[in-house]
Amino acid sequence: MRQLTPEAAPALAAERRTPAKRPAAKRSGSRLSRRALMWKKRATIAGIAAAASALVALVVIGIASERPAQVWREARADVLDWSARNGLAVSDIQAVGRRNTTGQDILAALGVSARTPILGLDLVDAKRRVESLPWVASAEIERRLPHALRVVITERVPVAILQTTDRSMLIDAKGVQIVPVAAQPGSLPIVTGRGAAENVADLLDTLARHPDVGGRVKAAVRVGDRRWDIKLDSIEKGVEVRLPEVGGDAALGRLAELDRKYRLLERDVALIDLRLPDRMVVRLADGKTLPPPNFGQTPKGGHSA
Repeated sequence: MRQLTPEAAPALAAERRTPAKRPAAKRSGSRLSRRALMWKKRATIAGIAAAASALVALVVIGIASERPAQVWREARADVLDWSARNGLAVSDIQAVGRRNTTGQDILAALGVSARTPILGLDLVDAKRRVESLPWVASAEIERRLPHALRVVITERVPVAILQTTDRSMLIDAKGVQIVPVAAQPGSLPIVTGRGAAENVADLLDTLARHPDVGGRVKAAVRVGDRRWDIKLDSIEKGVEVRLPEVGGDAALGRLAELDRKYRLLERDVALIDLRLPDRMVVRLADGKTLPPPNFGQTPKGGHSA
């Protein structure tokens, strides 16, 4: 859990440290401490009650006034300002769950300062603003009177890099674009084509069920928003595998089985076409087609996407 302080924005407050053990205080000192804490709580409760009573009175006055809306706005602002001056102002923000979202971003989204009345903060609107941050999938915000806000966020998990004509973006399993990123081969596959973002979760689920093949996928192209072509091991020189529109799971399973039996992917293969359920086309890097005995009947020519 990280603490953010409006006074020190945009810097984060230092992590709290466990204080060193001190000798036990005298009984009279302990009593005084407890009594001071008790009076502080009573004062806070009294302040909240006073503010609530004032707001109720303002409702009555506003209804009786010829300009109820204006009277209400002005009087509400006065009451909230009074509450802030009497200790009900935001001075501590606890941010939980953030890894890629900065403290500065959270403070800016909340729009609070050290003088912001904590009773006047619209939590629904604050939640909406925090959830508009790129990495934030969801957020929960609660008041901890007299002066603290607790912000619990769940961040998006990137699963692939979406590459378009003008940029590359991290995307999550729902296809939501997160932030720009350099499209370099790494731990995340690069996907492209119309419908790639919307269908990436199904593709990754299929690849996960066949890790021997799926773990080697470096890129995937969505063809006609109907099916996938995947690239193994290398984007430039890797094996291209054409998956069918329907039955991609079974096709990958068939490929994985043939690879275990015949070490197919260790050969100098350029293309494997799995679009037909009863046959497979395997073309070598030199343009030749692998003889069919081990892989079913190989049709003459290729198949269009």
